[in-house]
Amino acid sequence: MRNLSLTARLTIIFVLIMAAACASITLTLYGALRHELIWRDDQTLINRAEQLRQLLRDGAKPETLPLYFNRMVDTRQDILLIHPAKGPAITLNQTGVTLPTAILPGKLQRGRTREGEEIAFLSLRGEAENGAVMLTVARIARERAKVLEQYRQRSLLVCLAALTLVAILSPVLIRRGLRAIAKLSKITADTNADQLYQPIPLHRLPRELLPLGEALNTMRSRLAHDFTRLTRFADDLAHELRTPVNVMLSQSQVALGQERTPDEYQRLLEGNIEELENLSRLTDNILFLARADHHNVALRKEAFSLPDTLENITDFLEPLAEEKALSFLVQAEGEIFADRLMLQRALVNLITNAIRHAPEKTLLRINATFGERFVDISVGNQGELLTETEKLYERFWRGDDARHSPGTGLGLALVKAIAELHGGYAWYRHHQGENCFGIRLEGQKPARVMRAGEQA
Repeated sequence: MRNLSLTARLTIIFVLIMAAACASITLTLYGALRHELIWRDDQTLINRAEQLRQLLRDGAKPETLPLYFNRMVDTRQDILLIHPAKGPAITLNQTGVTLPTAILPGKLQRGRTREGEEIAFLSLRGEAENGAVMLTVARIARERAKVLEQYRQRSLLVCLAALTLVAILSPVLIRRGLRAIAKLSKITADTNADQLYQPIPLHRLPRELLPLGEALNTMRSRLAHDFTRLTRFADDLAHELRTPVNVMLSQSQVALGQERTPDEYQRLLEGNIEELENLSRLTDNILFLARADHHNVALRKEAFSLPDTLENITDFLEPLAEEKALSFLVQAEGEIFADRLMLQRALVNLITNAIRHAPEKTLLRINATFGERFVDISVGNQGELLTETEKLYERFWRGDDARHSPGTGLGLALVKAIAELHGGYAWYRHHQGENCFGIRLEGQKPARVMRAGEQA
């Protein structure tokens, strides 16, 4: 059924269900009918035997009983045996079936003839003028078998007709019921980029398709958001690439406008090299973010000292902090299990961002808090509560003056990507006059101190 259409699959399922229903109903009714016919035959047999015995009590002679028997029975399937105490036995049997000789009196018995037909017989003791008489009546279930055979044939025809009707009508009704899916598919196929913000109308959908419609609306909303981000990202990227290219182009055009000294050409080349280095860093960062989005970055996790790492970073960034007379306060201890180079890259970006926006002659706080299975590392600097906090970790976003503020706007985006690669996330909060940027790394094992080279 792998390549069958949904209509064909549902039709097969409906036909199978109908077949099972017809079979169960037919078998149930057949069993009830057969049980009823057997009960009626047994009651008829018992009543006739009692009537014959009552005739003997009323003075009828044994030899006259066949006359009464012929009037009350069907001689084609009923048998009568009379064994008087004196005189020859009387037999009324036109069926061609021989009854067994050992018949228990007073008990209804059943069996089968040599031809396989069902037979029931009953023997009763009666009293006549000349003594006791043994009466035996029997019935072969020929009429009952004929009725049951007709019932089976008619039931089979009715079931075949019902299955044929279901097989014909099911595809028509199923296709009619699946029109909503076809409409939903057409709406989805005809959706353009400018229509992603328009949700699919759900009020006309059947109840069963509401979850699918809601899921499609959620997907359209996410696609619209991602499309907007992609468009904005492309615009920002074009701006970031255009600026250094225009700078190099204008410098080169000015330099070629007239003869220059070798020193001037050297300074021009040095300036172009600086711009090319910025372009190279920008390209590397963009490629890293693209690979991080697809989780295509291999982590080399190891256990190392967090205080030593923070000390090395603050020593490296100390000249930058001294320009604004900033000082560091590091509160961290213990080991951390992460990719050392990536974590250093994230921490450098966090601390550089804090240095850039901290007021002069203030304190930068660097804290590390260990939980049961995680560690939070934060960098705080004094400042007012930031607005549009949901955009802080977006690419190329640099606050109110995005085009003229220093940097490329990828630093915090890199921090977020590195945190997510470690199974965590990046966060921001304003606490006691400080703007705190931090990352949470999951999967830590504080219960045991891990050494470099050990496996997690």
